[in-house]
Amino acid sequence: MHPYIHISRPLTSLMIGLAVFTSSLIGVGRNIDAYMLPVFLGVMIASLFGMAGNAINDYFDQKTDKINHPDRPIPSGELTPKQALNFSILFFILSLLLSTFLGFIIGFEALLICITALAFQIAYEKKFKKKKIIGNIIIGAQTALAFIFGGILVGNTIITGIFAVAVFLAIVGREIVKDIEDIKGDAGKTTLPIKIGTKNAGIVAVTFIVLSVLISPLPYYPLHIFGLEYLLVVLIADMLFIGSTPVIFRDAMLARRMLKFAMLIAIMAFITGAMF
Repeated sequence: MHPYIHISRPLTSLMIGLAVFTSSLIGVGRNIDAYMLPVFLGVMIASLFGMAGNAINDYFDQKTDKINHPDRPIPSGELTPKQALNFSILFFILSLLLSTFLGFIIGFEALLICITALAFQIAYEKKFKKKKIIGNIIIGAQTALAFIFGGILVGNTIITGIFAVAVFLAIVGREIVKDIEDIKGDAGKTTLPIKIGTKNAGIVAVTFIVLSVLISPLPYYPLHIFGLEYLLVVLIADMLFIGSTPVIFRDAMLARRMLKFAMLIAIMAFITGAMF
């Protein structure tokens, strides 16, 4: 894999773009064709921002990645730290420029969301990366912003806000699981596993994940926003979420992968609900 593709982690970045598209679809359903230009631009902005965020994350994590992720482009020597930083800056600039252009189409709330997400990213990397208890919340908030962003694109943020809360909880839970996985390389950082132990941190992660699962049926009942098709697909995601919880305590890496797959299924459930 080309090092610039590797450092951008395109699958993760495209999932952010997919989250924006899904949120827009939730907001207007089959009428999304009336909003194709802002939605297309929104997906591009989110994906570019995700690529930039992944690259700058590797830039700041270059020391710990020597232990936790030695195969990544910087610790493996495929890219220099400066190359990674320049790549990140370029893609952040592209996302901001597209957000400005989008602002002239639908209003500058979209640009405000992008600037807020960038502020979160900088705050995380510069101040809260070592204080990862707060950092996990920032990452969850950033991801929730993607769903709010999608609602802004189509002028409907009330429905998408419900999903933003569920996503926030799931992401914070997954970030805690990542901290459990990376505990050996996180010496000197204030992570939840370091502060209270891996078992207690696992319990906190499970709590966030379960709360997210409990919210997931609400669009079907009692809100009646989505139909039975949504419920059937989201239950598959929920089973994966719940199935990952005991795995957290014996294999955090596997649990993290299960959670990522569960989130992808959850996005499919959102799309299914919006379309049917």
